[in-house]
Amino acid sequence: MKEPEYKVRPSAGKDVFRIFLSPSQLLLHKLHAGDVCHLVTLDQSSTRPAVVWPATEKIRDDVVQTSRALQFLYGFKLDSRISIRRGEEAIMDAGEITLCEIPPDEPASALPNLDHEERSGWAWLLKHYLRKAEILSPGMVFDSVEACEERRSFRIQSINSSVDPILYRARPSCKICLQDGDSESPNNSDFGKSLLVVPSERVGGLDKQIKLLNEQFINYSDPHERNTTMPLFYRGYYGGVLLHGASGTGKTTVLRKISEAGWRRVFHIDSTTVGSHNFGEIETAIRRIFSEALYCQPSVIIIDNLESIAGKHNSTDLSPSMNVGQTLCRELDRIDRTQTLAVGATRSLMGIDQDLRRGGRLDLEIEIPIPDSKSRAEILKVLCELPKDKPHSNLERVAARTHGFVGADLDRLLRRAVKIAKAQDRGESSSNLDRRPMEPQALLESMEEAFNSALRLFRPTVLQGITLEIPETKWSDIGGQQEVKDRLEQAVVWPVKYSDRMKQLGLKAKKGLLLYGPPGCSKTMTARATATESGLNFIAVRGAELLNMYVGETERAVREVFAQARAASPCIVFFDEIDAVGAARDYSQQGGIHTVTTLLNEIDGFEELKDVFVLAATNKPEFLDPALIRAGRLSETLYVGLPDLEARRDILQMQPAVNLSDDVDVMALSEMTEGYTGAEIVKICQDTSYACMEKQTRSGEVFRVRSKHFSAALAGVKRSVTPEMVKKYKAWGAGR
Repeated sequence: MKEPEYKVRPSAGKDVFRIFLSPSQLLLHKLHAGDVCHLVTLDQSSTRPAVVWPATEKIRDDVVQTSRALQFLYGFKLDSRISIRRGEEAIMDAGEITLCEIPPDEPASALPNLDHEERSGWAWLLKHYLRKAEILSPGMVFDSVEACEERRSFRIQSINSSVDPILYRARPSCKICLQDGDSESPNNSDFGKSLLVVPSERVGGLDKQIKLLNEQFINYSDPHERNTTMPLFYRGYYGGVLLHGASGTGKTTVLRKISEAGWRRVFHIDSTTVGSHNFGEIETAIRRIFSEALYCQPSVIIIDNLESIAGKHNSTDLSPSMNVGQTLCRELDRIDRTQTLAVGATRSLMGIDQDLRRGGRLDLEIEIPIPDSKSRAEILKVLCELPKDKPHSNLERVAARTHGFVGADLDRLLRRAVKIAKAQDRGESSSNLDRRPMEPQALLESMEEAFNSALRLFRPTVLQGITLEIPETKWSDIGGQQEVKDRLEQAVVWPVKYSDRMKQLGLKAKKGLLLYGPPGCSKTMTARATATESGLNFIAVRGAELLNMYVGETERAVREVFAQARAASPCIVFFDEIDAVGAARDYSQQGGIHTVTTLLNEIDGFEELKDVFVLAATNKPEFLDPALIRAGRLSETLYVGLPDLEARRDILQMQPAVNLSDDVDVMALSEMTEGYTGAEIVKICQDTSYACMEKQTRSGEVFRVRSKHFSAALAGVKRSVTPEMVKKYKAWGAGR
């Protein structure tokens, strides 16, 4: 039978080792008031003793109330999950208690060592504190004990010469011994290793980042890392942490978890700290925060929205943020190699004062990325209060469809889906969804349609401010062109649908593909259908839209398109009329050389273009820069030419149904439209329907479309693509 799990919550009691359970849980464990029990972490790595008592107030059966001192001593945090086991041992009497003085965090405030007479006086005073405490154990701290206008702190190093975590009770006859403050107990390190830990519970998709943070925190909680007998370089890595990532990815959530990791004190620097325009006051406030943090080690200083506090500046910038950045740099140098950690968060690494990123300052940079499908599923499970490691088909399907969604987007999506589900429920019955006793699992299964509706209305944060297309064109909407469809299926859909199989065969996803051919032959429709069939995000850009008369602006626009595509990956970037920005550098206009170079660097530069497929279309392939269609770039080229007989028949049959006469032969019309583009065939059908509607409007009678009407429309639409043009396109493709 699985042991019950309990959430750690604070108690109002002052007795350190007392824990409180509901009466039913005391009965379950066969415990009575005052019995010894063991608190066990879920990974079985730590077992600590405590004394159990019935709760003085009504609490839930899955809650255990503990003192804050016990939480600090055992490394527990609010909502930590533990199990409880009955202990058979009794509380022992303490015969000899050895304590050592804890030196202050600020060396300048250190007091002189105690001589023999003073040590006897402090031992007599401490005996009063020890007897006043109900239960004692090695590692227990008595902070700020006051005598003779002095405040000193002491830690129990051993009891009865033992450093094991066993509970004792002080007796009037016990002997008190004081050691020098430099003495360290093996038990201290045992406690310290678990003090500063950022839990991964209730945080989805960021296990790797939390692991990096906890590795860093070892230097701030393990006394062995502060062993001054070791060489300086071997004492552990010290330095600040800089979290960076797009808005809504979870930086503030991670900062909140860091602040709950068990620090002695947590300090915050935010917009309220630097809100004054008087720089002197700002500098004084920041220096005071760092000084207090140094005095209360181990401590942490949290700096959220760093770009708004200490933004990037230039030589002519006279804003207060410039001076704040330099002040922060000086203070970060002060806390280097101390037990005070600074953690900053920013949306853009390039948007902050770059001096902050130097060694010993905020030099451990941890990216909080746009979540992938697996991470999105974890986030949704956390939001729905479900276990992260257990499968949930409905949420995993939603995660697979929410490319580019960050944690904040998923939270809003869930809220909107719940709102839609409630509205649907009110429409179906008079019962209220909130009043039905349903488990979260069953409730989510019933919300599939609500999620679908919410997804149709929602745009993720990373795609706001750019041209985002949600195409609805399918392969069935395009007549013919089966070879083009098959090759696009291989290039775009396969890497998403069969990624594992491609890895086994050593196949890499292609970076891009160029569609070329006469105008009006469905190149743009083909690109839109590719996005629909693959289910990927789709960013459509016309090459002419990126052109700007100012130097550097076109290049910046190209970089922004690719930056947004990476953030929204997996994604298709479609460049229509790419010849406008990808023309050969020998013939381009002023600034065109830089534009083509930027385009090449983004597609095949130092930064890998991962999960972003570049799809381009042009009517003028001969004008493109040769480097753009080399291997590894737009090396795949597809000719989208005039529709053949079968394709023309499909296009005619896909047009809106009209009242056709018996003399209309679709196959004959297909033969008559040879040499016409798909767009021209659609225009012929539209002109025929307009002519029929005009007659009906005038006479009020219902007319049937006859073959002569199509013939008249054919005569009014001229072929725009000549045989010479077709030969030219085919010659370009053959000459590559």
